[in-house]
Amino acid sequence: MKINISGLSEGVHRYVLAKSAGELGLDSNFTGDITANITLEKSIHQFLAIVNASVKGVFICDRCADEFIDIITTTYTAVYSCDHTEETEEDDDYHLLRNDENMIDFSSSIKEYILLSVPVKLLCGNNCEIPAQILTAEPLVDARWEKLKNLGKTEKN
Repeated sequence: MKINISGLSEGVHRYVLAKSAGELGLDSNFTGDITANITLEKSIHQFLAIVNASVKGVFICDRCADEFIDIITTTYTAVYSCDHTEETEEDDDYHLLRNDENMIDFSSSIKEYILLSVPVKLLCGNNCEIPAQILTAEPLVDARWEKLKNLGKTEKN
């Protein structure tokens, strides 16, 4: 997911890029292509990139354990600068470009932001319920804990 920036005029440029989830290094939960809509605004010494990316994922619901498909989307902004006059450090969203560099590669940042956008709690829907057999089942008691239960029944000092 690269954009050639050599000879790019100042102003706003829009791109739509796609790459398979496997090629980008995402695990088997992600299927199909990652689609990225990138708005690249060029000024004299820098590029401002606004990236909107999405990919289809196949997950297991944390509540009912059914498999479901969800679209994971992410949006982020990054700056790519050619200005080496200021002493600045690179961070996640600010990148220094070498003077001879003519491509911006968005692959790793899109992968990172997609992974960060996966919800911590995966639910198949708003009305997902815990299966009734789980709610009515007797809780399993591990026999190894029985000795600890009896500790509370001993004489108190």
